[in-house]
Amino acid sequence: MKYILVLASLVSSFAMAHTITYDNGDVYTVADDEYVFVSKQPNLWSYHPYSKSVQFKKQWPTEKVDRPEPTPNPNQIGSHEWCKAHVPFEFGYSFSDQAWQRACDKNGDGEYGCGDETFDASEDAASCSAG
Repeated sequence: MKYILVLASLVSSFAMAHTITYDNGDVYTVADDEYVFVSKQPNLWSYHPYSKSVQFKKQWPTEKVDRPEPTPNPNQIGSHEWCKAHVPFEFGYSFSDQAWQRACDKNGDGEYGCGDETFDASEDAASCSAG
């Protein structure tokens, strides 16, 4: 992000919007008690007068954005859809693989299909031959 976003407690006429949209599509929502200055300048300083001196403070950019809420996995671990979609040992042995072995591969043959309880209770069980 090439913009410098400075959060300050000063009132400014530049802070009219309630959200800021960056060039890459990220959005930052400005809180009601927060004031924001947006600048493309690489060096931005704030002026602070005191009784016997003046101080300039460098304002550092921030990359604050609104983080989207994580979407829950539509297929719960151990469900038929999850068992079908899971690729065992794709990244070595993981916690997901352990869950797959416990919940999906009930007959211990290393595959999810006919003979596994969850598969046999699903609509795909019709593909299993009775015999």
